[in-house]
Amino acid sequence: MNEISLRMKQLEEVKEDYLGLWEYIGRYVNSRRELIRDSQKWDKKGQYRGKRSYSGVANAALNIWVDGMQGFMVAKNLTWFVSVMDDWRLNEIDEVRVFLQEYDKAMYAAFKRSNFYSILSEWFRDAGSIGTAALYTEEDIANGTEVHIPIHPREIFISENKYGEVDTLFRKFQLTARQAVQKFEEGKLSQAIIDNSKQHPEKNHEFVHAVFPNDEPMFGKLDSTNKKFKSVYMETSKESNSDGSEKTAREGGFDIFPYAVWRYRKNSDEIYGYSPAAEAMAEILSLNQIGKSLLRAAQMSVASPLNVPEHMRGNVQMQPDGYNYFDNPKDIITPINTGITFPIGVDREEKIERLIEDKWRVEFFLVYARAEREMTATEVMERQSEKAVLMGPQVDRLISEGLSKVFDIVSDIEDRAGRLPSPPPVLLESSSNIEIQFTGPLAQAQKRMFALQPIRVGLNEISQASVLFPNITDRINEKKLSETILDSTDFPQVLMNSDEEVDAIREARAQAEAQRLAMETAGQMADAYPKIKDAPEEGSPAEAIAEAIGV
Repeated sequence: MNEISLRMKQLEEVKEDYLGLWEYIGRYVNSRRELIRDSQKWDKKGQYRGKRSYSGVANAALNIWVDGMQGFMVAKNLTWFVSVMDDWRLNEIDEVRVFLQEYDKAMYAAFKRSNFYSILSEWFRDAGSIGTAALYTEEDIANGTEVHIPIHPREIFISENKYGEVDTLFRKFQLTARQAVQKFEEGKLSQAIIDNSKQHPEKNHEFVHAVFPNDEPMFGKLDSTNKKFKSVYMETSKESNSDGSEKTAREGGFDIFPYAVWRYRKNSDEIYGYSPAAEAMAEILSLNQIGKSLLRAAQMSVASPLNVPEHMRGNVQMQPDGYNYFDNPKDIITPINTGITFPIGVDREEKIERLIEDKWRVEFFLVYARAEREMTATEVMERQSEKAVLMGPQVDRLISEGLSKVFDIVSDIEDRAGRLPSPPPVLLESSSNIEIQFTGPLAQAQKRMFALQPIRVGLNEISQASVLFPNITDRINEKKLSETILDSTDFPQVLMNSDEEVDAIREARAQAEAQRLAMETAGQMADAYPKIKDAPEEGSPAEAIAEAIGV
């Protein structure tokens, strides 16, 4: 597999340009990714990182963004997606609606069975800090589920096709000898790994997983399968083969690219993504320098340098309750006045902090906590809707490059395993595809902004105009207005009355109103009857009144 080794080196050269920026991000924002270079993979784990950071603002903003994005987009207890057909006419067919409901139930069950929700925060954290986050999904046949693995940015090397989609990923990673014999057939592994699995099972060995289009010109058609993507696992140890070449541990293929590579933001002429941390790096470094300067100034204030008489060298007691004895009153210890004051105003520091937090849209997730006054739930929702609009671009890339890709992979695995419902005949005859609509709180906040704002403005204008033209409200369709408002707020369908139920309610209300009016009329007649002195003539209105009031 010399071609794969050559391709790996080419991809490493492309990635090299980004590592300097990623090192800064690991150093000052996400210390979990400080060991970002391939040469650092052998460094000791579990060590104290972030030693050069003097401010935790960026890390705190990242944490809020990670937890907020997961909570507002794909939390386990949310109904965060709903399936529809891209041909909207099919969605009106009862058997199609039933199928889509069953399909959604199966997909929700698949995500809950797997480790999807538990690893999401790590995937989001890579996107919000490094800017390029990769998630690998594979089938666990024994347990009837999927396993989702967030990949360390250090391990991945990617390439795009002509449409800007990631269709090639090489991953350089380590497995312990124990893990290697669990994952691959022993006959495909080097003798060193087999021996270590028995004697040193925790010893690490390096592998490469290469996934690329099966028709890649550089490799040719590697097998006769019809898989769209080729998959090769390779052991990189030079002792793996007798000729010193890498040993192929497994070959296979995929119908769907198994990695979801989410770039938070990306330039059109680049491959790797950029994150809020990259965009805020100037402010982060400034705030870090301010923190360092303030710390030094504080140290100089409480532990300033001292002038000490020569004869007291080595005998100075500066700790609390320390005693320093001297005969000459002039031989005293005096602090050196450096003239240092705290050089940066609090307002300046807070301004930089706000700029950093704004890169991660922290205020959206803390609207209520940071409100200057008590806010109603409606006010909170309106303010969140306004700020959600600013998060549109990042959410779009999360959906297109991230969640939709994961959804396709899981759906393919579940379908091949026979855990998805069979589509009705009408869908088998159609070329329509299932489309996923994301319905989490963040998506709903954006929807509310664009759906309800025109309605509010229109109703306000109509209300004012109706003072002069009362009949103008006849133009508004009450049924469609109520449906639009409820749909835009994701009001539960089970709590909405059907058209038949609405008609029954209105008919009952009309009957009750008719009875009320009849009772009022009868009462008025009763009041009027005593004023009639003569007995009513047969067939006269007075006789009708008497009968109505029971006289």
